Amino acid sequence: MAEKKQTKKQVKKTAKPKKKPAKAVEKEAEVILEKTDFTPWKKVVLPKSISDQVNEIVSEKKMSTEKADKLSELVLEKYKEILIEPGEAVGIIAAQSMGEPGTQLTLRTKHYAGAAEVSVGSGIQRMEEIVDGRSKAKYPTMTIFLTEDIGFDQKKSDKLSKSLLDVRVSDIVKVEEDFSKNIITINILNEELAERGLSEGEVVEKIKEKSDLGTASKQGSKIKISIPKKESLLKIRKNLIKLLNTRIQGIRGIEKTLLSKEGKEYVVRTSGSNLKAVLKLPEVDGARTVTNDILETSKVLGIEAGRTMIVNELDKVMKENGIAVDLRHILLLADLMTLDGAVRGIVRTGITRGKKSPFARAAFEETVKHLLDAAFVGEREELTGVVENIIVGQPIRVGTGIVELEMK
Repeated sequence: MAEKKQTKKQVKKTAKPKKKPAKAVEKEAEVILEKTDFTPWKKVVLPKSISDQVNEIVSEKKMSTEKADKLSELVLEKYKEILIEPGEAVGIIAAQSMGEPGTQLTLRTKHYAGAAEVSVGSGIQRMEEIVDGRSKAKYPTMTIFLTEDIGFDQKKSDKLSKSLLDVRVSDIVKVEEDFSKNIITINILNEELAERGLSEGEVVEKIKEKSDLGTASKQGSKIKISIPKKESLLKIRKNLIKLLNTRIQGIRGIEKTLLSKEGKEYVVRTSGSNLKAVLKLPEVDGARTVTNDILETSKVLGIEAGRTMIVNELDKVMKENGIAVDLRHILLLADLMTLDGAVRGIVRTGITRGKKSPFARAAFEETVKHLLDAAFVGEREELTGVVENIIVGQPIRVGTGIVELEMK
């Protein structure tokens, strides 16, 4: 009987209140919560970004107040379903969610078709490169968007695309050495000049200006350099290498460029990357221009841009291979990698090195080294994390381990 009475009291408490007058869609979530008996952690309100989207749909479809309320209620129900329970081991789930599909990734390298081939790393190589936080991307590429006055004109876009190429003297000449006559002949390759949009005159001027080998004279499409007789062979070789490495035009690091059309405008794709130099060009639309080199992005645009880049690139790798991974797992990884203002890889020299716990550091790699280093300086193990508590056999503060009960 006592139990029945108690149940009636509970029914009274949880009985739905009378229908209130309709409110704005943003406040609807709170209204719904008042009608239901959720556990305290589930007393949630829709985030502003979601409620704004609901608002947009309501005004677009010209919904009645009743329909708008119903939509809010459904959205809130779905939102509550995807919330994480307190104590959930999100790190392990994120690691498994990305690690397992990682075994299904390919080893392919994607190529953009065109006169100049631009390679883009995809699959497991690219994922490994991002997660390890490597200082240099294996296949650095850029997508350069141009300003309105150039981006819609093919000739102007093509001219700019060619001008970005990092052209050295060695790319456009063939050298013949005749040390018996003390003459070096530099043959200018006109086909190479045309491909890179250069004129013979400016190349000749540059070679004459930068040559420390001797007196230079032009004969047709050849440049003959007379070397002083007393000059040592070593010095001649050093000066010749220096001359061949001289940049004629372009931006350091950009090896190939490819002009492609996206919609109505032209976009330049490159093999090689130099974001800092490219963004300085007045013809480039800096707001849309991107590189796939994460470290370069974070150095030029800041750590938040680097974090966004990690998320976008990992998501792209997964989608290219037809793998669906919840974006929140990738966001968690990106947050961890950029936590201290620099991009740190999931490697022994990366985030593991920054952990305070000696046991946590020792659990990953180089166990003895970490334990000895900690012992030498007298580090103290606080046993606050998951790994260190597993090592000593204590309950971990995850799942039911976060609940503390006290008996009276």
